[in-house]
Amino acid sequence: MERDWAGELERWLQDRFAELCETIGQPVPFTGLRISPSLGIEESRYFLLGLEAGLFRPDELSYVQSDLLLPPSEGNTRQTMCQIFWRDPPPPRLFRECVCQLSTASSLIMKRGWLTSHILMEPDFKDDHEMSYGIDILVKSPTGQILACVEVKRSVAELQKLITDLRACCQRGAHAKDDCGFPQNHPKYEFCAFYKPAYFWAVAPDADVCFRMKYDDGLIELEQLRSLPPRSMMELH
Repeated sequence: MERDWAGELERWLQDRFAELCETIGQPVPFTGLRISPSLGIEESRYFLLGLEAGLFRPDELSYVQSDLLLPPSEGNTRQTMCQIFWRDPPPPRLFRECVCQLSTASSLIMKRGWLTSHILMEPDFKDDHEMSYGIDILVKSPTGQILACVEVKRSVAELQKLITDLRACCQRGAHAKDDCGFPQNHPKYEFCAFYKPAYFWAVAPDADVCFRMKYDDGLIELEQLRSLPPRSMMELH
């Protein structure tokens, strides 16, 4: 019988939330943890499978430790870029996007065949370029080439806005953020224009949109696919 993936993950999150509240001396709300939007089945499946496989490990304060993240900075023992619950300001609350992000990274490995060495969550490009992009996940080839950038949204509505904004920027061509009508998602366009990944994959709980990217004289053509191809197909690009 198929596991109740969403119910199982909800119980896990409720238990971790109660443990976090106890650790920091915060009373657990009578209603428990609020999860909105609700957990997707595939999202829950790959979160739990990744957790069970040891791809990521939340600590007692909900910071995620993982080989998929950059190493901790000097003088800091925690990989602070990814945490399942926000605590500041109190009370603690679920960082909904993080659940989907961890599930997505897990699915790249357990469903699409990539190795942990090919996946990087929360990359830092400050040394490469002056702009901060806020990209969630990169998929790299064994030689280090960026094959895909992955953007994770907490809801389908946010995913749809991202796609609308990205289409508008790509159709317009080169332009600055302060001259853009879609500043919230403009950095994703800037990232694609600068690094030229072959694919752009946008993911929300149990929803996704994927584009094969074609670059031509400052413009970016978006060819929509059914989903992100498996590793065997992407490495042929």
